[in-house]
Amino acid sequence: MQEQTRLAYLEALGVINWMPRQALAGIPPRMPYTLPVAAVKIPVASLQAELQSSVVAPINKLAVDPVGAVKQLRADTVQPKLAPAAEAPIGPPALNVAPIEPFYLQLWLAGPCALLTEAPEPGLESATPAFLLLQDILRAVGLPPRPRLLADFRWPLSRNPQLDRSAEAANRGLLAFMQGRLEEHEPVSLGCFGPATGLLVETDLAKVDQLQGREVALDHLPAAWFAADLELLMREPQRKAELWAQLRRIKTRWQGKV
Repeated sequence: MQEQTRLAYLEALGVINWMPRQALAGIPPRMPYTLPVAAVKIPVASLQAELQSSVVAPINKLAVDPVGAVKQLRADTVQPKLAPAAEAPIGPPALNVAPIEPFYLQLWLAGPCALLTEAPEPGLESATPAFLLLQDILRAVGLPPRPRLLADFRWPLSRNPQLDRSAEAANRGLLAFMQGRLEEHEPVSLGCFGPATGLLVETDLAKVDQLQGREVALDHLPAAWFAADLELLMREPQRKAELWAQLRRIKTRWQGKV
């Protein structure tokens, strides 16, 4: 687990005081729990004189010099030397990467084909124009026109601002989500609608648009094909023609399996 994520989890759980079982990288060593006792040598003759004088008069000076004892204690104590790179940071862990904007995805199953659609908010499962367009697309390529909603994915995963919200973190979270949800269904194809779905294969947001019209092989997932989001397809008919040309090439993946 990454250091910043681990500290954020501890903070979210309310854990203030903790001790690692093993040494952690980048953490300075702790001070020894017991300090050696400074041995201050007192001449025997001087000690006897002090004892004799204390019988007849109040003690007017200390047998041990406090200033000398403190100096001796400091000299005998071994102070750990920390390298500049190993100094513990002060305050919460800083994130070195910029967070990406929040997004919302819905995962559908239409026979042997899975669909990942980007939506501005929940509601695509109702009779909205975007859902009607999705039904028309499925019907045109021979898939069941009434897809089943499996799950949804909302980014960021937590409201804690200390957790990593970068594109790399979104890529890891989205891949884990897809692999876990589709493990029991084993679809033969994965259709992705919307730029946020490109985080399945690309962590550079400037290159996400280049995925449209392409099909990409994924580890532990079916091959994914990428298209514009449904709202954009409704506004720009030319994109529908481009999508139909793309689907004509890849629909053989599920033909005979419906």
